[in-house]
Amino acid sequence: MDIDPKQANTVQALTEHTEEVALILMKNVETVQERAGKLADADERAEALKESSEQFEKTSIRMKLSHDKENCCCSQVFIRHVPVIVLFALFFLIFILIGILMATGVIPVVFSNSSQSRTPSFHDRIHHYRHHL
Repeated sequence: MDIDPKQANTVQALTEHTEEVALILMKNVETVQERAGKLADADERAEALKESSEQFEKTSIRMKLSHDKENCCCSQVFIRHVPVIVLFALFFLIFILIGILMATGVIPVVFSNSSQSRTPSFHDRIHHYRHHL
């Protein structure tokens, strides 16, 4: 059997072309497998990030609730003690007012060593004041 050289060249060319296509296909398969591996890695990292973000969200909610609870408790303690604070403030103001009235002479202050003590009248105080000027 004699093979025509023209046919042999054509067969040879087709064989070479087929081998080139096969090499290209093998490279494409390797590239696809590499990309699949990279996608799997990216998917794992995305899943880890998702879990981290969920944990962060839970922690932030817990911290917010804790912070709100602390602030709530502080305000409740303050509100619970408001009547006592107001009472002390009133006593303090009354004490200061009495001190001012005594210092200005509106409320007489009597210092006496005798058993008979009388409160000086308004006229006595004015007379005493003018006399000492």
